[in-house]
Amino acid sequence: MKQFAVKTQLIKLSLFSICLALTSASVQANNALPDIGGNAFSTLTPDKEKQLGDVMMRQTKGQLPMVYDPLLDEYLNTMGNQMVAKAQDVKFPFRFYWVNDKNINAFATLGGNIVSHTGTLAVSDSESEFASVIAHEISHVTQRHIARSVEARSENGPLTLAGILGSILLATVNPEAGMAGIMASQGLAQQSAINFTRSNEQEADRIGIQLMADAGYNPYAVPEFFNKLAEKSRFANTQLAFLYTHPLSQSRVADSRLRAEQFPKRFVADSQDYALVKARVMARYHYQSKDAQSYFLRKLAEPGGNTKANQYGLALAYFDDKQVDKAEQIITKLRQQEPDNLYYIDAYTDILLAQGKAEQAMTMLEQQYLLKPNNQVITLNYANAAVQGKAYRLAIHLLRNLLYYKNDIFMAYEMLADTYKAMEDYAHYYEARADLYYQMAIYPKAIDDLNEALNHIGANNTLENRRIEAKKKQWQTELNRLKRL
Repeated sequence: MKQFAVKTQLIKLSLFSICLALTSASVQANNALPDIGGNAFSTLTPDKEKQLGDVMMRQTKGQLPMVYDPLLDEYLNTMGNQMVAKAQDVKFPFRFYWVNDKNINAFATLGGNIVSHTGTLAVSDSESEFASVIAHEISHVTQRHIARSVEARSENGPLTLAGILGSILLATVNPEAGMAGIMASQGLAQQSAINFTRSNEQEADRIGIQLMADAGYNPYAVPEFFNKLAEKSRFANTQLAFLYTHPLSQSRVADSRLRAEQFPKRFVADSQDYALVKARVMARYHYQSKDAQSYFLRKLAEPGGNTKANQYGLALAYFDDKQVDKAEQIITKLRQQEPDNLYYIDAYTDILLAQGKAEQAMTMLEQQYLLKPNNQVITLNYANAAVQGKAYRLAIHLLRNLLYYKNDIFMAYEMLADTYKAMEDYAHYYEARADLYYQMAIYPKAIDDLNEALNHIGANNTLENRRIEAKKKQWQTELNRLKRL
């Protein structure tokens, strides 16, 4: 399905006010916020780091152009967690996210949250190159580089959650300014900060190379990717975003080559998922539809370029350019070979809905849902088709079941709000929209929408009134607690 645009009017909070951060999903159950006031940063236990990481990541969702694409999400989290399974010193579950940005960059926050720009995948020439970036960020987390850095900075002066998150977000949006802000705000000497960073990078390189080799990727991709970054930076007017937060020296490139040479050379083929995800990124996030068509037509004309991934990318480019019939011809042929391929099912659903064939889409997706009831790609497409077919109760059932299984799927909350609005069920519409704002730490809007929900609940519906009042009280308590940080 095409990525849903955020229809709700997001409030863009300033970096100065980032202390209005969100608590973790687990906190919703026990209403226990992390105690991070006073000197709490001086000792970050793994449990406290996880809670802080969830606070920071959910606030980040309200600040950066996150990608809510179920196919990309499934790929990145599957690949990332396959490497986490091979890692040592894993203290908590990992979660991987995308930012819609053509710049090459990736970063990790506290608590196992890792974010990659779409541009990082777009510039990679192999799955192992992209995996090398993710393995590096995983290693930053398992070695607690961020946690140790926060602890060290807390010893040099007052430190707040707002300051930490502000520096991370600024470094992502404007890396040069962000790194300067981190150093200046903490009052650290520039040289010692650089040395600490180099030490972290060397350790993350060493462990990351071992990690990706253990997970079946090609460790020689690390020096290859470093050389690519060095060349791109050499011919650019400014340093690449990734290199501001991950300084790249000649010794580091040479060291990565020496470490890779400790492993036997072997051919590691890219997975089909990588090829299809890259085609999707190029078609949907890297190029405009006309440029994407030219790109894929050129790739298909090259020797060995007539691949399923390039055909799929061209179909997406045609569809986005409203050339639905051309897209259908390509996807139909691809589905004849692989009828259960999620990428093709997703594209074919879009085509059927664009042709007004919601019933046909629902029939196809019902069979897939029985096989994969908890798969977000199938469920979100099925719910979308149900909405288009005005089967609203079915859509709500599907979305609520999915959120019960995995409660941080942004698109599910948005589709739920849209469905309730189509039904003119405004009490549940405002509650679903409040949940959407809550996912991004926008407490004032979330609480306002709960009040709107209360206004639309009948006075005789005592249980619903009490439930919404209890949710509002919990969120207000969390907000007040966070304001004091």
